[in-house]
Amino acid sequence: MPEHSADISMSQSAPDTGLKRAVSPSNLNTDSAGAKPEQKRPKTQQGRPHRPRRLRKADADETVLDAIELLLRETWLNGRSATDCPGIPAAFGWSSGDQDAEAAYSRSPPIPAKLAGASEAECTFDVYVHEMTERGVSIAARETPEQLRELVSQGQRPWFFVVPFTLKGEQARIRSVRHEWGYTQSDLLEVTGKSPLRIEAPCAYFGRCSGCQLQHVGYNHQLEFKRQVVERAFAHANPLFGKLPVLSVSQSPLPYGYRTKLTPHFDLRKNTPIDNVPIGFNIAGQRRVLDIEDCMIGTDVVRRGFAQARKDAHAKMASYKRGATLLVRETNVPGEGVGTSVADTPAAELVKEYTLDPKSWVTDTVGDLKFRYPASSFFQNNASILPAFTGYVREELHKWSGQLAANDG
Repeated sequence: MPEHSADISMSQSAPDTGLKRAVSPSNLNTDSAGAKPEQKRPKTQQGRPHRPRRLRKADADETVLDAIELLLRETWLNGRSATDCPGIPAAFGWSSGDQDAEAAYSRSPPIPAKLAGASEAECTFDVYVHEMTERGVSIAARETPEQLRELVSQGQRPWFFVVPFTLKGEQARIRSVRHEWGYTQSDLLEVTGKSPLRIEAPCAYFGRCSGCQLQHVGYNHQLEFKRQVVERAFAHANPLFGKLPVLSVSQSPLPYGYRTKLTPHFDLRKNTPIDNVPIGFNIAGQRRVLDIEDCMIGTDVVRRGFAQARKDAHAKMASYKRGATLLVRETNVPGEGVGTSVADTPAAELVKEYTLDPKSWVTDTVGDLKFRYPASSFFQNNASILPAFTGYVREELHKWSGQLAANDG
C-alpha cells in the first residue's frame, strides 16, 4: 500500500532542554510513562531495513502496459456475450480518465514480493499465462482464462505478473520479485502445465541468461510470433491499421550462429575471488552476471573471439577496479597471400576474423560491396540476412520507380 507522510507544523518543548522538536506520528506514539515504544521497520531476508519503493508509471515497461491493455480488450470482446455493455469500456478497473483511481490501483499491489521484504513462501504463486509481449516475456495472472473473462466482463482487472520463459496457455509456479506500476516482475520456478509449442531449448544457459527469450519455441513459431507483434503494433497505433495484412516473416538463413557482435561484461564485487569473476551476460531479471563460456548465437569466428576475450580479461583481472564491457566483433580481412589492404582486395577474397579492440575499424560485405565502420558502432548484427534484405528493398524501389514513371507519363 502507498505510504503517506504528514507535515505537522506544531511543536512542543522538550522538558529538559527547552529545545523545540517537531510533532510527528512517531513522537505522539508514547506510553503512559512518556517512554517511546520500540519502532521496528520491516526487514528483508538479508536483515537490512526495507525502504518502500514508490511506483511510478514512467518507470514501468511501456510494452508490458500496452500488452495488458490489449489483453483486457481482447478478453472483453471474447466474453462480451456475458455482458449487456453496448461498447467496450475505455478503462478496466477504474472509470475512464480517473487518474487518482488508476494510481491507487497501480501503486497498491495486493500480493507480497521478495524485494518488498516477503518470505519465499509468501511470494510463491501458481499462475496462468495469458499473453506474450513483444519482448518475449509473458503476462500472467492467478485467474484462469474463464475467471479472467468473467472479471473483465464486469469492467474489472486482476493483478498481473510478468514471467519470463513461458508461453501463452501455460501454467507456472513463480516467485514475485519486484512490484511495478500495475504489475509485478517475477522469476519462473517451474512450468506446471506445458504448451504443445514448447521445445527443449538448444542452449544450456537458456532460462538463466537474459540474452535470448524465445529458444523454448520452434523457429517457425518464433517467426509467426514476430508477425503477430507487427500486427498488434498496427492495431494499437490505429484500429484502421489493424485491418492491414501483415506478410509472413522471412527466415534467416542461420537461426543460430549468426551474430557478428557480442558484448560480454563483468562486475567486480566484494568478496568475489579475483580468479572466479563471472564473465558473460546478466542473469534474467537480475543485475548479476551469469558466467558464460560460449554463446551459440555467435558466428564461429565470434565464438573464437569470445573465448579469447574471456581469457584475456581473466589474465588481467587484477588491473580492473570496477568491471568492464568487452567487445567481440567479426570483421573481414585480406586472406593470406591475397593482398595487404581491405580497399585493394575484392570482397569475395576477404576472410572472416575477429577483433577485440573497440577503437579498431571493421569491414562488412554485402555482395560485392564493402562497408567500413568503427568496431564499437552499430551495424546489422545478422549479416546472413543482408543479401535478401537489401535485395528486397531494391526490388520494391524498382517497382515504385516504375509506377511513378508510368503515372508521370
